[in-house]
Amino acid sequence: MNSQKVRNGPNFLQQVNKKKHVDCALSSNSESSDDEVDEIVAIKKDVQKQRFSVSAEAYGQFNKKENFKAKYIPKNKEQSDRIKQRMQAGFMFSALNDKEIEIVVGAMEEKIFHKTEYVIKQGEEGNVLYVVDTGELDCFKNYGKGDIFLKTYYPGESFGELALLFQSPRAASIKVKSDKAILWQLDRETFNLIVKEASIKKRQQFETFLENWDLLKEIKDPYDKLKMSDALFEKQFKKGDVILQQGQKSNEIFILEQGRVGVNKNNQKIFELNKLGEYFGDQSIVAGTVETFSYVAEEDIKLMYIPKKSYSSTLKEIQGTLMNNIQTKYVKYL
Repeated sequence: MNSQKVRNGPNFLQQVNKKKHVDCALSSNSESSDDEVDEIVAIKKDVQKQRFSVSAEAYGQFNKKENFKAKYIPKNKEQSDRIKQRMQAGFMFSALNDKEIEIVVGAMEEKIFHKTEYVIKQGEEGNVLYVVDTGELDCFKNYGKGDIFLKTYYPGESFGELALLFQSPRAASIKVKSDKAILWQLDRETFNLIVKEASIKKRQQFETFLENWDLLKEIKDPYDKLKMSDALFEKQFKKGDVILQQGQKSNEIFILEQGRVGVNKNNQKIFELNKLGEYFGDQSIVAGTVETFSYVAEEDIKLMYIPKKSYSSTLKEIQGTLMNNIQTKYVKYL
């Protein structure tokens, strides 16, 4: 993956608490009906009870990571690169380091399905998850009154992880919509010992940061901070990389995690950001204007970021503070 590889994103353990999530809505942009919301709210309570038991399988007597030997299925370079590209598009794999990525890529097995063919069926036992490589698939859930359409899956999205997380039957059915779909299948053991563990650790790191971030001090409800970690991603940049260009609009609010970022105007350095929690990209997302400055990595750096599409469900709660900060942060340099 490239130098700006996404390292982490919303944790799928917390994501299942959101109203859209059954077994197939982790990356859904669709809206649930009122009946679906009632059903999933009930599921939410049960899921919360399982938060501490979810990782038990990964640390159980027969699944010690030090004794784990991942399956390996040979692939050519084109296939491996394609899998990495698809993994990069989804948050579930974004907490993995380079070694873990190679393990997961090696363990994935190509599966081909055809139009109207079911990949998973609600109520069946689930031992694998799938990443969509090509094609489209529709997701349905039966609440007792027939199948209800929930969403369509596209390349880069994944499904089937809830059955692995909670050792429960498939919560929904997914069948092929397009003429053909190529999927990459990942086994339960690799998922539990590599993907899940890495994501849990990264989530804990993000939660600690959010609990102590001064920008959020006016938010009193711990859950409101907790849910923000679901929208938090991570990128790395090399020294000299232009993160955001003057005169352009950003699609993310970037938060400094490690390193130094030079803030330039008309190719002249004005100041720099060097403290954990300093942020930029807010002019675009909060005020809707183009960026006044360019932001350049002064050294190899690590940034967290919140995508524009997640702003309304996270930082918009403190929009007044953000608008005031725009004035105080930038006005003296304009």
